Amino acid sequence: AAQALYISQPSLSKSIAQLESEYSIQLFERKPLGVVLTPVGVKFLNYAKVVVEAAARLDNTFTDRGAEDRSQLFIASQQCDFLYDILVKTFKKSGAIVSNILETDRKSVIRRVIEGEVDIGILVRSTSDSKTFLWQSDLKKLEVNHLDKAGVYACIGPKSLYYKREQITFAEAERCPQIALDMEQETKMASFIESTKHHFNMNNIIFFNSISACKHFLLETDSLLFVSKWAIGCFAGTPIRSVAVVSDHEDDPAPVTELVWIKRYGEPLNKLSTHFIDNLNDYFGIDG
Repeated sequence: AAQALYISQPSLSKSIAQLESEYSIQLFERKPLGVVLTPVGVKFLNYAKVVVEAAARLDNTFTDRGAEDRSQLFIASQQCDFLYDILVKTFKKSGAIVSNILETDRKSVIRRVIEGEVDIGILVRSTSDSKTFLWQSDLKKLEVNHLDKAGVYACIGPKSLYYKREQITFAEAERCPQIALDMEQETKMASFIESTKHHFNMNNIIFFNSISACKHFLLETDSLLFVSKWAIGCFAGTPIRSVAVVSDHEDDPAPVTELVWIKRYGEPLNKLSTHFIDNLNDYFGIDG
């Protein structure tokens, strides 16, 4: 270990002893076959790895900021059918890039942007939760940008009773076995408490976090999946159809969904992220 670190054995032993003294712990113990980490030593090592890796990322970011600005693209998004095309367009024009693209639930998208894991978040909110999809404290940390609006849709397979329909009502949807995609834990709990408000059949529902799982169940069962307009294309090339979901009563309008992108408030995007947003705005016909 001393050789790998380019330090002398006495210096390494002294450093270990100082750590053990500072934290009042024992990192190593001697065994017949050699020296091994103690349980506390294993825990300490795991924490130390995180600290060292974070320090390395900090160093890489700020010692060559210009190169980093040109090549870094970190995005978290809900499942969207347009995302890959925009990424390809950005990649072709920018060349070599360092990217981290995460597809996850809405709550995770928001958290990752706020905590700095990604720079851009793409998510869907609706008129039923537009004022509450963020805690007030989180709202002050984020800049929310509109991209598009649409109604509510449902995906259904050939075994559904409504397969040949162009639209169904929420009441009809509530009677179907249902699938939910990438639903965060808080929304799951709220759905069980307020199932009528959210139009979920909480007596017959399966939660998935992948499009492929949803495809399989939609093709093999008579289940239904509420889906945003911007995820319908994920089911292209299959017999799965999308139908509009409309209100049961004229005096009770159906929710309207809104596609937005978010970033940290007051923090400028790097060049590559700005280029990605330009392509995103072009796709939706929004003037920069």
